[in-house]
Amino acid sequence: MRYTVIACLAVALLVLIPVLAQPAAPAPSRAPVAMMAEKGFFEAFNGGAADRGAPLRLLMAAWATDPNDARTNLLLGLNHLWMAAEGDRNDPRVIENLLLSEHFLARAERLNPADRRIPSWLVPVRLSLAGLERQPEKREELVQGLLAAYAEDPVFHSFSVALLSFGEPRGSEGFARGLEALRQAEGDCQQKEEGADMSCQNTPHWPHNREAFVTFRADYELKAGHPEKAREILEHVRQMPSYPGWSFRSGVEDRLQNLEAYAKLYANDDPKDDPPSLMSMESRAACQSCHRG
Repeated sequence: MRYTVIACLAVALLVLIPVLAQPAAPAPSRAPVAMMAEKGFFEAFNGGAADRGAPLRLLMAAWATDPNDARTNLLLGLNHLWMAAEGDRNDPRVIENLLLSEHFLARAERLNPADRRIPSWLVPVRLSLAGLERQPEKREELVQGLLAAYAEDPVFHSFSVALLSFGEPRGSEGFARGLEALRQAEGDCQQKEEGADMSCQNTPHWPHNREAFVTFRADYELKAGHPEKAREILEHVRQMPSYPGWSFRSGVEDRLQNLEAYAKLYANDDPKDDPPSLMSMESRAACQSCHRG
């Protein structure tokens, strides 16, 4: 059975019992275990860990120490989202990760409403759950919530707006909106001074953001029927200084070698034979293409 979208309980409880037994007290700064858990999360996330659930033990210990630490809740939500997005689609436990991701991301949003990045992660999770729960009537409200966040920060949220629409027919309103979001974001990034917007940069926590984002735009242009524009964009990706160290550069080379064939597959009336986008759930690289160091 397929699902769209991303520690044994006894052991976890044994780990948490000593923590839970301690009296709760507000701390002026983040608990040391929270800092350790965050470090462990990014070591696994940026390191391309095979065990995506490895950071959860310390993250849950950090949550038990201070359940109102917004950053810990955010990382728990993102860890479960990572597991859902890149996990085995035939494993029903993907649903568990979606549910837990929704819980912790929603809690992080309540604890830190100033973090307006969260809708880009929370809305796709909620859309997946709405589909699983047979509640299609929720879709429009959820999409509008993401579009409201996009209006506030179009560069950061352009990726999620585009990701949600890539599977739609290329003549649809949603697909056109996704393509325009990517084009506009790329144009905005080119106009800004270097370093002015972190969403336009590669950083230690998203070391190949530029390569992945721009390749995704090339996929959009190719599906839209613009193979020469896609070629131009992919050649630009190959010139990026960090490209030689990108684990997913083979995808760029494959596209350049098969551009015309892939354009024809997108152009026919059978979406089942469409080549996978770098960011599609089928590629199993939706998170790691940006974040793996």
